Amino acid sequence: MVTKFNKFSVSDQFQEFPSEDQEEISSSSARGLNLKPLIRTLIRKAWLIVGLTTLGTSGALVWSFQDPATYQGNFYLLVEPISPFSKMTDPTTIVRSSNGVPNEQLFALDYPTNLAFLQSPGMTFKLAKGIHEQKPAKSIPAIWLDLRENLKVERLGNTSSTATKIFAVTYKGEDPEEVKTVLQSASDTFLKYSAEDRETSLKAGVKFIDQQLPEIQQRLKKLQSQQEMLRRQYDLIDPTTKGQDVLTQVGSLTQQLLQVEDQLKTQQSLYENLRRQLNFSPDEALAASSLSQDPTRVALLNQLQQIDSQIAIESSRFTSENPTVQVLEQQKKNLLKLLNEKTEEIIAKNSIALPGNSKVLNYQDPTRLQLINQLVAANNQIQQLQVQYNSLQQYKTQSEKQSKLYPGIIRQYQELDRQIALTTDILNRLLTQRESLKVESAQELPWQLISPPQIPLDKDGKPISEPPDRKKKLLAGIMGGLILGVGIALLWEKRKNIFYNAEDLKDVVSFPVVGNIPWDSKLETSLYGTQASPTNSSEFDPALETPPIFSIHERGLLFLNAFDFLYSELSFIYNSPALHSLVVSSVQAQDGQSTVALYLAKAAAATGKKVLLVDSNLANPQLHLWLNLPNYKGLSDLLVDDELASYDVIESSKEVENLYLLSAGCAESPSTKLLWFPRMRSLMREFKVRYDLIIYDAPHFYESTDIGFLGAQTDGILMVAGIGKTSSSIFKQAMSEIEKLRLPVLGIVANHPSPPPSGMF
Repeated sequence: MVTKFNKFSVSDQFQEFPSEDQEEISSSSARGLNLKPLIRTLIRKAWLIVGLTTLGTSGALVWSFQDPATYQGNFYLLVEPISPFSKMTDPTTIVRSSNGVPNEQLFALDYPTNLAFLQSPGMTFKLAKGIHEQKPAKSIPAIWLDLRENLKVERLGNTSSTATKIFAVTYKGEDPEEVKTVLQSASDTFLKYSAEDRETSLKAGVKFIDQQLPEIQQRLKKLQSQQEMLRRQYDLIDPTTKGQDVLTQVGSLTQQLLQVEDQLKTQQSLYENLRRQLNFSPDEALAASSLSQDPTRVALLNQLQQIDSQIAIESSRFTSENPTVQVLEQQKKNLLKLLNEKTEEIIAKNSIALPGNSKVLNYQDPTRLQLINQLVAANNQIQQLQVQYNSLQQYKTQSEKQSKLYPGIIRQYQELDRQIALTTDILNRLLTQRESLKVESAQELPWQLISPPQIPLDKDGKPISEPPDRKKKLLAGIMGGLILGVGIALLWEKRKNIFYNAEDLKDVVSFPVVGNIPWDSKLETSLYGTQASPTNSSEFDPALETPPIFSIHERGLLFLNAFDFLYSELSFIYNSPALHSLVVSSVQAQDGQSTVALYLAKAAAATGKKVLLVDSNLANPQLHLWLNLPNYKGLSDLLVDDELASYDVIESSKEVENLYLLSAGCAESPSTKLLWFPRMRSLMREFKVRYDLIIYDAPHFYESTDIGFLGAQTDGILMVAGIGKTSSSIFKQAMSEIEKLRLPVLGIVANHPSPPPSGMF
């Protein structure tokens, strides 16, 4: 079960781990979108983000001061008549109004469409080509791009009550002479467009009428033809005589229907009698007739009957294993096969739908064949009579409908006459309208330039410039600095590859974080006499180096309370059954796992429980130094010497009541897997009987496979992660390995083995 644990160096570990991107994708897909890690990263690196944003904003501000001043000019176009009198005398309104009464709204200008068209790429490109002819130094694409950005056409007035009939055209540029040139070219182009558009509209009206005239003329001819056809078809000279003839025809058809109905009932009665005698449907009768009249199939049936008779005779004399009987059986099988093939051939040849009735395949004698033919004939006669009856019924229905149509035929004739008169009137009006449009096209009413192109001037007659708009560049600087700061912060966090707090642990692993051990500043005070600075904290690491001999009680209150909370949390979560043994481990050195094991044992002993602390880290034992106890004999000695008793090497703590230590010992063995010896299992069972809680301080996860053995023999593993120290990718991979091996995990402890660095959140 533990063969997957490999002992390798830290460099080998990083080669085995998957990329961080793959890990992030996997964790994100498993837990969904979680923005909390991103928010914590942004808070931790707020100084970096703010600095780069400030730098980007400053650069954009300096850049914006290099922008030159701009000049803005405009001109105004009157696109419709202003006064009611001018509008009423407009030929367009007079000619196109109903009964000669002017209607101002009939052909009102489409303002949104005209505004969009004047600023469209096609119009601005046409304008760019005209400007290029006057100023060839600038390319057409450059002029076109400048026009699309700086040339604006708007209708004066924003609401329905203030909307005017004036277009305001503005242009902004760096050169006042160029601004005047653009505006002058735009005014000439727009006025030319208005004249051409009006002329085009009138020509389009004439063209539309010309397109409609042939259709209306054709419709008039069609109506006249329908009226003539109706007169000839129904003989409208004397409709009464025609209606009497139709009524006589309806009576004759009724008599014929009665005769056919009698014949149909006779044939149906014959059909039902034959069907009951034969017990066949028409399809079954047809299939039986075809199969029974085939000579080959009849011959095969006769041969099959003969074979059956011979088999019956021989079976009375011999057993079924007799060669004679077997030969007859084989002949029967061959005849059945030939019979089935012939039956399928007849069915396929005649396209017969063979029903699922075994009687159809039987031989039919001449009497039944005659009855079958009568059944088929009766069925055919019934179908013919039904067709004849339906035809007569349909003809009678049509005649009855026709006899009822004559009152409406005269109305239809009159309606055609009315439509002919209406179509003639429309045709005459369109011809008149076409002539009116031709007269209107001779009039010239283009847009009017009410304010020529101009640039505002100061009191000295010089063009007034406008300061550049710095908002866009400032916004770009702010967004660029912000994006750059966030990007660098995220890359920095990924490069560090550590946990900054317990919340980071919760985002990476699915196991509960049951404890959060703070850094104890009192430890530095007790070791050095004064508060050590973070830069000097590397001189002593209590989780790795050999600690000096001092009392384990010399710790801060917050630090000790954290272990009381950790033990309470474990006792609350795992109370049924109660927690009896556990393994404390980590993935790297300096994570503080021995410290966690020691003070967790101390917290459990303080509750009155008898606690055994086992130093199973045989390669780097430390617990005896923390408890100021000897290490002459210990766990390794017990494993190599079966005669040595455990109570001879287990030491009682002098400082903590109810706390006992089984140190690592000093015995040497050629085997690197002492903990896998059967003696270890016996000792663990013994410890469970003698102590209330056993805590094993195991080697680091990737230094030995012992944690696999210990985890399987105890209630679970308590993994320690060093905040600001442990590699998050290594820790995640270790927890994944534990999950694959299905080892029980009690939870994660977030330990702070060193003072928090600057920027830690």
